[in-house]
Amino acid sequence: MINIDLFDWDNTSVKLAVYLLYGTSFIVMFLVMALWKHRMSHIELLADFKYLAIFALLHGLTEYIEIFRILGWQPSWIFDLIKLLLATSSFTALLAFGVNVVSAGVEEYRWLRGMPFGALWMYVWMLIFIGIDFTNNNAGINYTVADTVQRYTLGFLGALISAYSFFDISTKIRIIVGEKEQRRFIYVAFCFALYTVFGGILDSDVRILGIPVVVYRTLTGVLITLSIIGIFQLFKLKGSPGMKNTGDFYFLHKELK
Repeated sequence: MINIDLFDWDNTSVKLAVYLLYGTSFIVMFLVMALWKHRMSHIELLADFKYLAIFALLHGLTEYIEIFRILGWQPSWIFDLIKLLLATSSFTALLAFGVNVVSAGVEEYRWLRGMPFGALWMYVWMLIFIGIDFTNNNAGINYTVADTVQRYTLGFLGALISAYSFFDISTKIRIIVGEKEQRRFIYVAFCFALYTVFGGILDSDVRILGIPVVVYRTLTGVLITLSIIGIFQLFKLKGSPGMKNTGDFYFLHKELK
């Protein structure tokens, strides 16, 4: 059993390690989705995974930028601004993924597809009226406030709707993959539900059992990546070594044929 007192969470090296793992987990997720995208290219139900890949790439870069902020590179406002733009774009892509999946094939839900743009505009206006610090000699954007507003709007909505979307996919794809492998999609839904709490509700300064919330976000990011890899491993494209069938795509496990 690991004694959490062994780690000084305020130590610079520990912080760097956490954010390096955090960012890398999402970059790995993006690479897996980019390199294996052909495995799902024939499945219309999973066509919107491109938005999830964009989220993974941008969010991974977001956490890498935090490394430069921890190291104190100057001018700091440039890294603050870059992180804000990357995080905003990543959460918008995550929200786009969720609403596209939920509204797919349902005409009365098509209006949901405009939600990411509406949420983005809402965030921009909240940033203008709340995030701009007029009380500090017009110093500009209050990045702490901007980050909080961003998580409570785009981040929370994106993670929550994405969690629901994977539950939705799991029920629709059950007829294709079977009940056993359906659980892989439920696992991803559960991970995004956790990310809704740690990444969309809890502030970055919060500690749980003495551990910074960013550590929980990192572990959740790793779990999301592993779960996504598990989904992609379900499928193999025709022509893959060892495959005997001749269809467009096949299940990796024999019991799913």
